[in-house]
Amino acid sequence: MRKLLLAGILSVSAMAATSYTTSIYGGYIDYSGTTTKDEGSVGGIYLSAFESPWKVELDAEHTNIKYKSSIPKLKQTDLTAKINYYQGYNLAYNIGFHYIDTTDKPTDEAKIYMAGILYYKTLKYNAGVDIYYSDYSNLSTSPKLYQISPKAGFNFGNYSSAIGSFYAEAKIDYIAVSKNKDENNLKNSYTSVELTLNNYNGNFTTSISGWSGKRVYAVENNGFVVNNLNNEQKYGFKISENYKIDKAQSVKIEYAHTKFEDNGDSKSNNIIANYSYSF
Repeated sequence: MRKLLLAGILSVSAMAATSYTTSIYGGYIDYSGTTTKDEGSVGGIYLSAFESPWKVELDAEHTNIKYKSSIPKLKQTDLTAKINYYQGYNLAYNIGFHYIDTTDKPTDEAKIYMAGILYYKTLKYNAGVDIYYSDYSNLSTSPKLYQISPKAGFNFGNYSSAIGSFYAEAKIDYIAVSKNKDENNLKNSYTSVELTLNNYNGNFTTSISGWSGKRVYAVENNGFVVNNLNNEQKYGFKISENYKIDKAQSVKIEYAHTKFEDNGDSKSNNIIANYSYSF
């Protein structure tokens, strides 16, 4: 869901023991197939502050979706806050909250609660699970869902070699509908599997990921992205390239393709650009 980036830098006064990152992003999305959606745009800002063993993350995002017919434009603002705690050198915990203010009445004032745990060996392997509870209760017919997302990954290769090093990860997303599935024509549960491969080579990080299965109201990107429309998604993939300009700055561009059900087979193509500054 994301128009090409309008750059910007946010200045924050930093203490010596604290590191900060700010990112500004924007993107454009094109719809095709039988869907009534025509095109959309999104823009947002992300902030994080890290002082061991704590990391706080904040994100604010605004989305507009235009329809082909006379349906009013969808306008939506997403706000996300997460707190991460790193215990020693092998365990990480997180809790967070995602709020949605939207003109889509069934999902307006949605509240998504999240928690997760990760066990890791730096530059070797990791395994963990994230749990999400999506409370859509603006209308009596609005659904409520649980999502459980176990994942595991490992590193391989040599960063100093000509092809660099790699990270591979597998993740399962299991979504259970706990309320009002009949009113929304939803099944009891949905399952999908996602595979990701990252390559680290000098100043470049290349990422390729793809998933297959079925999803509705899926929570993605560690809780920062919520697909709060009830269109059943069937598969998708992403390709991104991140370039580190220097120790403080980096730019990233990402393309994502998703196939979903909306009056028949429909597709979306999304391009997003991101600028980050760390200090």
